[in-house]
Amino acid sequence: MIAAFTTLVVVTTMLAACSAPAKRSGSASPAGAVTLVGGHLRRDGRPWVPHGLVSVAFVAPPKAAQGVFATAYRQFRPVQMSAARAWGADSIRFQVSQPGLDPKSPLFDPAFRSKVVAGVRAARAAGLSVIVSVQDEQQSGERHPTSLPDDATRRVWASLAPDFNHDPGIMYEMLNEPRPQPSPANWRAWATAMNKTIATIRGTGSRNVVVADGLLLGERLSGAPDLTDPVHAVVYASHPYAHDAEGQTAQAWDDRFGRFARTHPVIVTEWTTVPGYFCDRDTAKSAVAFVRYLRTRQIGLTAYAFDFSGDKFGSVAHGPQHQASTFTGTSCGSADFGPGGVVQSWYRGS
Repeated sequence: MIAAFTTLVVVTTMLAACSAPAKRSGSASPAGAVTLVGGHLRRDGRPWVPHGLVSVAFVAPPKAAQGVFATAYRQFRPVQMSAARAWGADSIRFQVSQPGLDPKSPLFDPAFRSKVVAGVRAARAAGLSVIVSVQDEQQSGERHPTSLPDDATRRVWASLAPDFNHDPGIMYEMLNEPRPQPSPANWRAWATAMNKTIATIRGTGSRNVVVADGLLLGERLSGAPDLTDPVHAVVYASHPYAHDAEGQTAQAWDDRFGRFARTHPVIVTEWTTVPGYFCDRDTAKSAVAFVRYLRTRQIGLTAYAFDFSGDKFGSVAHGPQHQASTFTGTSCGSADFGPGGVVQSWYRGS
């Protein structure tokens, strides 16, 4: 999919703090360390169902960023991470540009890379766990998007992982939304590409949890083969956006990721209601049912998106104050239409 502020003194001080050298092995990490034990996620040693939000601030480097992504990058401030916690989140998922971080890409930008690292550290300093998700799509600045993790994806992880390997509170989502249709041959290609990427990450000394998106733009996990990880820390991800009325049903959720989640650790790392994909009179009711579906099955969510400024998209938050979207008094296409209030109530325990 998408595949689609404070005074200067305070901001400068915060950015400088976030650019400080990373803690190394032996140093205490902030709260929010993530592990996988017996196929179940734990956070600081306790069972964990992620309550997360997506940030689009680093979807593209400045020279390639357009529209809402350029706005999110320009407006990003470390204080937003505390705002995400106040919103109800315990985790944040940063979508980061593959060409902007690939050392061999003409779009590689050291200043952009530094800001990505600083943003992740700001989130961790605020007590959020983090998912770093590499994205290689047109909005990322990519002219020829990859369908599966490729050599450029692995160069990004070989470069970026050493900055974060000391901190188990940071998870690595290897590639956002692999594109191929599910088929036996495509699942084999998916497993080969994912396993090569896991090997690259583990070759840096990392023991961090890694996240593998399913096929069909991340939508589908049913049929996925088990991946090979020497430290046994793979979580699988689905992006079950509704593109028709059937996509708003429990049967569709079962088919896409629910049955798979009975035997594998799964996070829905991206979801919201998107009127541009599909919206009808049942969308609001379906969104409530979807959140209930996740809650009862103990499947975590990182909802889209915390800093998406575009109107009429269905984002869970909107505006500079990150106000939760709502179904009350709104309709498909309204500027503040979306499941934010439903998601926020779940996250806040109400």
